[in-house]
Amino acid sequence: MYDAIVIGSGIGGLTTAGLLARVAGRRVLVLEKHTEPGGLTHTFRRDGFSWDVGLHYIGQLEPGSPLRAYLDYLSGDELVWNRVPDAYDRFVYPGIDFSAPSDPAEYQRKLIEAFPAEARAIRRYFRDIRNVNRWNTLNFIKHMVPGTVAPLLRGIQRISGRMALGTTQRYLKRRFRSPRLRALLASQWGDYGLPPSLSTFATHAMIVGHYLNGAWFPEGGSARVARTFEKGIERAGGAVRVAQDVQEILVENGRAVGVRVLDRRGPVTQERIHRAPVVISSAGAPVTFFDLLPTDGPVGAATAGLRDAIRRIGTGTSAVTAYLGLRDDPRGIGVTGGNVWVSRDLDHDDLPGQFTALLSGSPKNAFVSFPSVKSGETHHTAEIISFVDADAFKAWRNTPRGNRGADYSALKRRIGNGLIDLAETAVPGLKDLIDYVEVSTPLTVEHYTSHPQGAFYGIPGTPERYRSPLGPVTPVEGLYLSGQDAGSCGIAGAMMGGVAAACQILGLKGFMEIRAAITSGPRTTTPSEWPLPEGKHRATLSAKRHLTESIWEVCFDVDDEIGDWAPGQFARIHVGNDAWRDYSIAGVDGHQVRFLISARTRGQGSRFVEAAEPGTRTTIELPLGQFTPVPSGRRRVFVATGTGLAPFLPMFTAPGNRDDDILIFGCRTGEDDLTALLPDPMPTVLRCISREDVDGALRGRVTNALETLDFDPAGTDFYLCGSSAMVADGMALLESRGAEHLFTEPY
Repeated sequence: MYDAIVIGSGIGGLTTAGLLARVAGRRVLVLEKHTEPGGLTHTFRRDGFSWDVGLHYIGQLEPGSPLRAYLDYLSGDELVWNRVPDAYDRFVYPGIDFSAPSDPAEYQRKLIEAFPAEARAIRRYFRDIRNVNRWNTLNFIKHMVPGTVAPLLRGIQRISGRMALGTTQRYLKRRFRSPRLRALLASQWGDYGLPPSLSTFATHAMIVGHYLNGAWFPEGGSARVARTFEKGIERAGGAVRVAQDVQEILVENGRAVGVRVLDRRGPVTQERIHRAPVVISSAGAPVTFFDLLPTDGPVGAATAGLRDAIRRIGTGTSAVTAYLGLRDDPRGIGVTGGNVWVSRDLDHDDLPGQFTALLSGSPKNAFVSFPSVKSGETHHTAEIISFVDADAFKAWRNTPRGNRGADYSALKRRIGNGLIDLAETAVPGLKDLIDYVEVSTPLTVEHYTSHPQGAFYGIPGTPERYRSPLGPVTPVEGLYLSGQDAGSCGIAGAMMGGVAAACQILGLKGFMEIRAAITSGPRTTTPSEWPLPEGKHRATLSAKRHLTESIWEVCFDVDDEIGDWAPGQFARIHVGNDAWRDYSIAGVDGHQVRFLISARTRGQGSRFVEAAEPGTRTTIELPLGQFTPVPSGRRRVFVATGTGLAPFLPMFTAPGNRDDDILIFGCRTGEDDLTALLPDPMPTVLRCISREDVDGALRGRVTNALETLDFDPAGTDFYLCGSSAMVADGMALLESRGAEHLFTEPY
């Protein structure tokens, strides 16, 4: 039994768990639906490229600042923060190109220089930002202090809250005459997800003030946030467990006592019950009060007011994102690492028009970010984001991820091409650098986070939200909220929601205990090794063989029992410096796990594999993933390039094989042909070699073979694994030929 259970491993949930573990030594179990921890601070990878899905920059991280102190404490001082160069934000409109400096006095001076007739109003604007942020600080603190103190803070807020709780649009229209200046000052509304007519000025002031002294980004990418926080949780006897789909918060006699969860790590989904005297939901207020708790009976009656408030506030906006892999360093075209906000007009409030234009392939606005430049990664990437109405994708809501059909794929291509065209107008030369494109939609966000309609900013920051009873304490004893819906929008707001939940759980002196611990800094007496939680194993590299110039066959001996696994699943290997990499399992023999690993990308995983010698120790998490054979009875066509062959090797000997199954394998030269180098049993193999003629092989790519393959669209299962470009091209081709059953795993 654990001391506390946290639902969701976003930064809010991890902050609560980390504080309970480090400050009070409590054993905390964190349950994450995704196979990757971190919520919107996690990253995903394709062919060496890495993208940060939700953390694009953070402000107020000057050494010694309160937010920096929390991050240093929770990460054990292991997070390194890179300063985002000036300008951290650049705003581009027709006739306007304004860069925000990392100094409020310089920012004010530049605005006055651009709009001299508005000088007095601009100076007042910066004063109002500071004043309203004092109101915002009280709003955070009232959720951290004991309930006896909170009414006093609320009283002070009421005195000073009129400006804070008006809309951003109302404030800007009353203070400024120039529509161009009003639009420019509202440019960052994408950082809180509401246009000026809907957002409170308190939310706007919080975001503007957050970045006035510049921005920072985690060295090595945002995935290191969860991985460094995780260490403190594990060392106290807790765990961050992934692939855990929480179905219900268990309530007995009016008190939360645990959760019912579907454990999807192994080959068969298992239902589990975990019990603890404290349950913290970082899954969002709507999911908590509508889905995880009963809406009838005593619990339903106790939480009815919160559900009514959530309905009145409504659902926040979601977005589409084009993730770009670049073939060269974007600094060569003038990119500094700062973000670019680009708009075709000055109207931020015409959401229907913006959404229609985006879906038609002619977006009106977008946010362009360059995570690799900020993080120091060598494989360069960009992201282009634009808000959208999630209802535009409802026709595909009940279709399987990765196989939503040709119409969905075509819509994503149209959106992606439009976003790239718009970004090109502000960052000329970007188009020529693009090597790979992948587009996510609100369905993607909802799938991985469970946020209704992919609303990744949580409960929207409208005036109604600030008047609601939402906070870390709930009407159900023993149940607390963490994250954005207990704090405020964004990474920093979610973190403060996590702090607030921990303060309330630790009782009357919780706030003071946490502040004292943060002031004294991270504990340095924890051991370098500690007992690992279920699913993680310490392992030793036992064998290593060069198969091709860039591909290794490696085997690890795991210290303890591996347990059940299914062909097609993958393992996560710690490759140093809090970095983990996912590799498909090519086989298991007792305590030994076998992998095929490519070192072609020259990234951290590649360097680890090349440098490791037999006897090297590391940590492995397994099994994970759902890319497993479907027992359909249909013919199976396996399509692979490079080490994408690995997950298929154990499938070839699993039940369900047919005589007409085939493997289409692609590589560059005959020396790269893994099917000729491995002893594993395989079905009929059609080799596609792109750069030379080889007897018995097709000269070309796997897509050339798929163009002429004879198959029954309804009676064939296609499994595709390999380079992201191959999987994307293969999917598009098969969809155009009517294939109905597609299963993919890009890497």
